[in-house]
Amino acid sequence: MEKKMKKETIFKLALPLLCCTVLTGTGALAQNELVDEIIVSATGVPTPAAQLGTSVDVITADELQDQQYVYLQDVLRQQGINVAQPGGAGTLSNVFLRGLPGRHTNLFVDGISLFDPRSNQVVWNDALVDGTRQIEIIRGSHGVLYGSNAVAGVVSQFTQIGGDTQMSARAEGGSHGTQQLGVTGQGETGRFAYGFAASYFDTDGFSTADEADGNREKDGYDNTTLHGRADMVLTDATTLEFVVRHVAGSVEFDGAPAPTFTLIDVAGKGEDYERSAYRIGLKHEAGDWTHQIDVTGYDSQIDSIVDFAVSSSADAERQKVAYRGNVRVSDMVQLVFGAEDQTAKYTESNDYEVDVSAAFGLVQATPTDALSFTAAVRQDDHETFGTEMTYRVTAAYAPEGAAIYRAAYGTAYRAPSLSELYLPIYGNAALQPETSASAEVGADFLMSNGTEFSATVFEITIDDIIGYDPSTFVNTQVVGETKSRGAEVSLAFYPMDTLDVRLSAAYTDSKKPEASGSGDMVRELRVPRVQAGLNVSWRPRADLSIGALVRYVHDTVDFGSVELDDYTLLGVTGQWQFQEETSLFGRIENVADEDYQVVNGYGTSGRAVYVGVRRSF
Repeated sequence: MEKKMKKETIFKLALPLLCCTVLTGTGALAQNELVDEIIVSATGVPTPAAQLGTSVDVITADELQDQQYVYLQDVLRQQGINVAQPGGAGTLSNVFLRGLPGRHTNLFVDGISLFDPRSNQVVWNDALVDGTRQIEIIRGSHGVLYGSNAVAGVVSQFTQIGGDTQMSARAEGGSHGTQQLGVTGQGETGRFAYGFAASYFDTDGFSTADEADGNREKDGYDNTTLHGRADMVLTDATTLEFVVRHVAGSVEFDGAPAPTFTLIDVAGKGEDYERSAYRIGLKHEAGDWTHQIDVTGYDSQIDSIVDFAVSSSADAERQKVAYRGNVRVSDMVQLVFGAEDQTAKYTESNDYEVDVSAAFGLVQATPTDALSFTAAVRQDDHETFGTEMTYRVTAAYAPEGAAIYRAAYGTAYRAPSLSELYLPIYGNAALQPETSASAEVGADFLMSNGTEFSATVFEITIDDIIGYDPSTFVNTQVVGETKSRGAEVSLAFYPMDTLDVRLSAAYTDSKKPEASGSGDMVRELRVPRVQAGLNVSWRPRADLSIGALVRYVHDTVDFGSVELDDYTLLGVTGQWQFQEETSLFGRIENVADEDYQVVNGYGTSGRAVYVGVRRSF
């Protein structure tokens, strides 16, 4: 019965694709071509989106400013990706892309991986968007290019750099005693191009433990982020690249002390943190050949605070040396190839270290203007777990310019992280690597009235996923197949020249074997069955913009089989450019003052109001 239901579900998920195929045949598509955005992160080289064979979301700087996003994770939420944050700003968020936990998704900022070896995931709650030129969300397995933490997808964030000299400063304040300051800049002089962002965020916050349960103690958070990039042209063919990043601050949260282990207000509990990263790159272009050598580093230092004093400290770092090359063999064939060596270290009660090296190759072929293929292979050599080979193939077909049909299949491999193996209390040195396979098919269409529609169905299977046993508090190998399958759709239309409407929705069915080994299949925690988002942007005048954001979440479960209530959130934004270089902006989040939870027992913000001013010069 279960297999029959799964087959029926897949057929239902594929229905939007079939409907759009019918539309293609009836001439409902536009004669003009889809906007052919250039994407870097899917293949490692600039590639038109129509040739990728995979699902991609692109968010521009203008969109980030119009919707007044502060944190990257808020951008992901509105793209149909669930973010489970246990409490207010600064608490460790978990991003569930395509129904998989955060350790299966990586974030790269200007080519630097921000995957934290101790947290065993990206620290999404610290990632701000000030100074961002573009965000690319590449869904599906991309481990061939990006390694083991890219089973569900990769998010790439690029800083504005070069061009005419521009500076911008903003100040913002509002609910929960929140204040924000930011300065960004970009420009170039001679052979030198630069871009930078400096941000400060401070809030008194609200109780991490839900106020509805009688908790009133506020848990604050502060974040100072400095990020800069510079490119220096050494010769007409050679460029030296520098990226530096530093994030520091503190966060307060609550706890669940013995003997009841119930989440309650706990004063004087939190973390002080510093996270630094850098990249030094040398790029050389010679005819059809391009060579790039990068040295990157990441360091994270955490002081755990109990009773207002440091109780323990932890340090995690990663060093990586990588070479990537590409050559255009002909007008139809391009090759990408590379090798890397990475060392990760983790220190808490003891010192641990592991080295992983890898080599990969990718061929990109366009035998006709309408048809594109990629095929890639990678071999990892793990100091502890040996070698593993993975691969990925994609195809894209764009017969008329107003339609793109795409498909992708790939395998991936993820070895246990140092924290999964050795973290005090939770670590398990007996863990073994996960292996996985993922597939997707999709289509993108442009209708004659300018409406854009996209639909994708996917399935990811992971063998022996590493999980967590709540009865023992220890990481465990969940023997068997974990499956996450679903559909993603998006629609963009423009009723007037001044009005943009964008909708996105995702259905996800993510299940895994029960951690205790009973053989029962259970749902992945904190993964909604259905998510939907609506963005509306209206510009009634050149100097005025008004926006609305709606987010709907349905059918989520948490630990103990607790079913979380469905919720709908409404936000509104406004911006008025009252002088040529000066704008006043504001937003209201959770307009209806909805009482909801994304993690059982943890609080969320009620209605919140923020106003600010931005000055460009």
